[in-house]
Amino acid sequence: MDDDELESYEIVYYNGSVDPPVYYLIGEVEGESPEQALRSNLQSLTAEVRDLLLLEPEYYPDKKIHWSLFAIRSDGLVPTWNLEQGK
Repeated sequence: MDDDELESYEIVYYNGSVDPPVYYLIGEVEGESPEQALRSNLQSLTAEVRDLLLLEPEYYPDKKIHWSLFAIRSDGLVPTWNLEQGK
């Protein structure tokens, strides 16, 4: 797929530990699919969440952040836990 065929996907971070729960818009990434966009940008998205929300690694390991990241597509949210299950 060429660069001009890449799709843009907005990425959100879900925080269910606050009342009311909230989704933070983290940014936009490109990929052939939402899963590929998440996979290719996971480390930079994790760093962006840490910087934005001041999350310390000892309290919020990368995996905890990963499980709260979602790509937005027209029919719903694409979770990162699908990436770990190979879906």
